[in-house]
Amino acid sequence: MFHTLYNIGLHLFGFILKIAAVFHAKARLWCDGRKGLLSDLQKWRSNNPGELMWIHCASLGEFEQGRPLIEAMREEKPERMILLTFFSPSGYEIRKNYAHANHVCYLPLDTPANAKRFLEIVRPSVVFFVKYEYWANYFFQCKKAEIPLYIISGILRQDQRFFGLFKSFWKNVLACVAHFYVQNVSTAELLRSIGFVNSTVAGDTRFDRVLKLSTDAKHFEEFEKFVGSSFCVVGGSTWPQEEAMLATWFQRSIKTGKNYKLILVPHEITPAHIHGLLAEFPEAECWTKREGRSLSEAHVLIVDTIGMLAGIYQYGHVAVIGGGFGKGIHNTLEAAVWSRPVFFGPKHQKFEEAIELKGAGGGFSFSDGSELSAYLDRCATDTAFLNESGRKAGAFVKENVGATKLIMSGLNAAR
Repeated sequence: MFHTLYNIGLHLFGFILKIAAVFHAKARLWCDGRKGLLSDLQKWRSNNPGELMWIHCASLGEFEQGRPLIEAMREEKPERMILLTFFSPSGYEIRKNYAHANHVCYLPLDTPANAKRFLEIVRPSVVFFVKYEYWANYFFQCKKAEIPLYIISGILRQDQRFFGLFKSFWKNVLACVAHFYVQNVSTAELLRSIGFVNSTVAGDTRFDRVLKLSTDAKHFEEFEKFVGSSFCVVGGSTWPQEEAMLATWFQRSIKTGKNYKLILVPHEITPAHIHGLLAEFPEAECWTKREGRSLSEAHVLIVDTIGMLAGIYQYGHVAVIGGGFGKGIHNTLEAAVWSRPVFFGPKHQKFEEAIELKGAGGGFSFSDGSELSAYLDRCATDTAFLNESGRKAGAFVKENVGATKLIMSGLNAAR
C-alpha cells in the first residue's frame, strides 16, 4: 500500500518541479537535465560496453564522500568504467566534467519504469549509494537483478523514516543492501535493532578526502601577501547571516585600530550577492577583479569563484563555516585539516563530524554575532588558545582517516 503512495508522491513531486521550473532556476536545471536522459545514456552505453561501476550521490557534499572510493576503484582497476549520477543540480553542474568518471549524469526520478529502464541500460556490476540516498525503486530493481548494492559513509538517526510509521516498507528497502559501510557505531546499532547485521563501522571517507586535498593544495602567493603578519579570518561557504556577523565584528575591530584581515568565500557568487557584499565591505577587493594589483594593502578579500576554498583555509588563522543558520553547516573538515579552529552556527546537530570536532576541542558553535565576536577576539589575542584549539582540530582529522582503505579491503574480501 505505501509503495503505491510512494510512487504517486514521486510523480506529484516531478509535476510540481516542472511548474516550479518556470520560476526557479535550480528547478529548471533539475528538469532540463533529465530531458532525453535515458536515450542519451543508452547511446553512450551502446558505444561503451564492458564492466561498469555505478556510484550515486545526492549532491556535492556526498560526492566529496564518494570521491575517495571512486579514485581508489579507478586506480585498482583502470579498465572498468564508472558512471556517476547526481540527484541535485548543485552536484551535477559542478562535477559534470569529473575526470575519473567515464560518464556523469542526473539520476532519473525514482519511478518503477525509470528504475527498470535505467538498470537495463546501464547494466552495472556493482552499485554504490553515498550517505543517505535510499531510492526505493532503484533498490528493488538492484535486488531483482541480483546486482550488489552498497551504502558508503552511511549514517542513520532514530528520527528517520526507517523507524517511523512506515518502517516495514523501508525495512524492505534496506534489505536490498548487500552491506552497509557506516560512519559510526550508533548507525550500526540502529541497523542491528531492526535486524540488519551486515554493517561495518568504517568511518567517514571525507577525512581521507580532506587530507589528500591539503597534501595536494596549491600555493597562492597573492593570499600570502594579503595576509602578511595580520590576524586573518576565513569565512567559508558563508551565507548572509554569517556575513552580517563578520561585517559587524570586522568593522568594529578596524575602528579600534586592529590589523585584521578577512577572506570571504561566499556560498552564493551571483553578481547580485557579490554586489551586496561589496556594499557591506566597501574596502573589499574581489579576487577575479584584482587585475594584477597587489592585495597586501587590502583588508577584505572576496573570493568570487568556485573551487578554491579548501586550499584557502591554510592562509587563515581561524575559519567560520557558513550554513549554520539555514539548512545546515557546510564542510568543517576542509578547514580543520589545516589545524585551524573552526566556528559554525547552531544548526549542526545532524553533522556527526561537527559534533565530534567540538568534542575534540577543535570546533566551536555560536548562536549569534556577539558570541562569534567573542570567539574571534579571543583567538586574535590568546595565542595559546588559538594554537591549542587548532592543534586539536588537525589531530581530530588525522585520527579519523582510513575509511576508504577499510571499505576497499571489505569489498575485495567479499569478491
